[in-house]
Amino acid sequence: MRTIPHQESLTIEFKSDLNCLPDSDLIAAVVCLANTDGGMDYIGVEDDGTITGLHSKHQSITSLSALIANRTNPPISVRITLIQEDGHKAAAIQVPKSPRLVATSEGLLQRRHLQADGTPQCVPFYPHEFISRQCPGPARPFRQPRHRCHPR
Repeated sequence: MRTIPHQESLTIEFKSDLNCLPDSDLIAAVVCLANTDGGMDYIGVEDDGTITGLHSKHQSITSLSALIANRTNPPISVRITLIQEDGHKAAAIQVPKSPRLVATSEGLLQRRHLQADGTPQCVPFYPHEFISRQCPGPARPFRQPRHRCHPR
C-alpha cells in the first residue's frame, strides 16, 4: 500500500530529485509550507506523483535537517523520514506551521496558495499580508490599526 499521496495540495509538496534538487529550492519549499499551514514535503517525487527516488546527496536525514535549520530564519526544526516505495527511496519532510514568519537565509519570504484550478503554488508573501498573519482576528476596517495586534 502506498503511503505517499498521489497529488499535491495546500499541505503536500512534491520535489523531484532526479537531477539533485538545488538546496535553495528545497529551502524555499519548506519556508512556503511553514508560512501557510505546515505540511509534508516529499523529496524524490515528481509533480505527477511518480516516485523517482532521492539523489545520493539527500539520503542523510541528519544532513537534510541541519541544512533546513541553518538556511531558514528563524530556524525551522523538521522531522524527516526515509520511505522506500515502488523500488525507490524518498524523503518525507514534516514541516510545522510556524507561529512567526519564516524566510530563507537569503531573505526569500513565501507562502503556499491554491490557484483557481485548485493546484498549489508558492507565491511571494507581501508586507501588507503580514498583519493578517501576525494578528489573527477580525479586521478593523476604516480605523487606524492599533499597535501590536490591536492592544488597548
